[in-house]
Amino acid sequence: MQLQSGRLLQGGKYRIERVLGQGGFGITYQAVQVALNRKVAIKEFFMKEYCNRDSETSHVSIPSEGSKELVGKFRQKFIKEAQNIAALNHPHIIRIHDIFEENGTAYYVMEYCDKGSLGDLVKRQGALDESEALRYIRQVADALGYIHERKMNHLDVKPGNILLDENRNAVLIDFGLSKRYDEEGNQTSTTPVGISHGYAPMEQYKKGGVGTFSPATDIYSLGATLYKLITGNTPPEASEVMEEGLPALPANVSAPIVKAIDSAMQPRKKDRPQSIDEFLGMLVGVQGSESLGRERAVEVEKTEIAVEEDIASEKKQETEETMIHSDSSVQSKETNRINGHEYVDLGLSVKWATCNIGAENPEDFGDYFAWGETTPKSDYCEETYEHCVKKLLSCEYTDIGEDISGTKFDAARANWGDSWHVPTVEEVKELCDKCIWIWTTQGGHNGYKVTGPNGNSIFLPAAGYRGGTDLYLRGSYGLYWSATLNENYSYNAYDLYFGDGNNFWNGWNYRGCGHAVRPVTE
Repeated sequence: MQLQSGRLLQGGKYRIERVLGQGGFGITYQAVQVALNRKVAIKEFFMKEYCNRDSETSHVSIPSEGSKELVGKFRQKFIKEAQNIAALNHPHIIRIHDIFEENGTAYYVMEYCDKGSLGDLVKRQGALDESEALRYIRQVADALGYIHERKMNHLDVKPGNILLDENRNAVLIDFGLSKRYDEEGNQTSTTPVGISHGYAPMEQYKKGGVGTFSPATDIYSLGATLYKLITGNTPPEASEVMEEGLPALPANVSAPIVKAIDSAMQPRKKDRPQSIDEFLGMLVGVQGSESLGRERAVEVEKTEIAVEEDIASEKKQETEETMIHSDSSVQSKETNRINGHEYVDLGLSVKWATCNIGAENPEDFGDYFAWGETTPKSDYCEETYEHCVKKLLSCEYTDIGEDISGTKFDAARANWGDSWHVPTVEEVKELCDKCIWIWTTQGGHNGYKVTGPNGNSIFLPAAGYRGGTDLYLRGSYGLYWSATLNENYSYNAYDLYFGDGNNFWNGWNYRGCGHAVRPVTE
């Protein structure tokens, strides 16, 4: 029996709206966090084979005395699962807001992703094109690389456990089968291993098969997920793959993807890629700038030619002006600087700086800031975030306004002066929507050349981001703060979030992460 719509939890803090799904160990609900008027997902521990619920009080009981020890063991694992996820800080891993015990059972509260799962997406529209499939796979791969660095295996990667958020970015969920390992690679728990047929490799079927840490286990599941996305079919079970191999992939699937799937889904662990980086290396160059499409490529080519002609014309004009009026050329250069920092007019509503805060050159990464903080630091987490108050298992965020542009919390204003500000979300959207974006390398660093409607351009390096004391995704992704808070999730702020050669979009991220800042001026 499930909680009914309208049922309140935590003294009215949360209101249940509907059931999203139920498995053997729990029920997931769509709910509303009443005070913030935001949608959340709440997972309730409920072992349907052993638990009963009182229809009036919603209290959960275990009728069998012999089952109480077993249920108690899995309930503690459920709580530990929530605590483990809450300790993770990655844009493509589900975020935990709260955990509590009530009704004789346990609950944890998560961000709500409203676009369904990749499994739902394939069910609705069939096989995805390579560009879309690889976008999701690379995002999930990055999440797996993050947990592998922490000696953790997910052990249940599949399309149904990958949700899409409001910006259609992949979010990895359901760590119920995950395992942690010590520094020597030995498991630190002995809970049973589950099986998702078609996505679990042979070692998950064997007793003790995942007792030792190995990224190759999750890599098998990731390859199987890619198989599902580009074929629309569930992969055969691991035993069939061992006996008969994988079925031939459709003829239109590119050779590198065929090779990546075949390598990832090898029956023996030692024959698979041994790290996420090795797996992603097989996909380097697949669906890069060529995925823009014929019309888009022609548009880019025309723009590039026009820009080169404009640059040549400008250089000629500057040379002539320098020979006749050297003072005026100096004055012209100075008009492109404010407080010693250079900007470029792209033909948009604001002018964009040529460098990140803390950078000497356009291609340098510069400093990293938590949202609403004005100085860089060495550790980016909830405990060090200036605008977060830790209270037991939950956090409260101080109100510094929905738009910090031009305020004392604006890193651009604080570091470069009153004429500069962190761009608002609308100014970031304008940059995405009205400019031509070309993935390139400048000064040895990857990033985007962004060309405005008037032909002028800036370079945005793939600076990555900081979480805790670590630096992630540098060279493959860029995350740049906007000045605007996410109106639905106050613990997040909007950002410019672009990927490795074929993606750029306006997204959002946890406020305590360290992002680069590219200032703008009027």
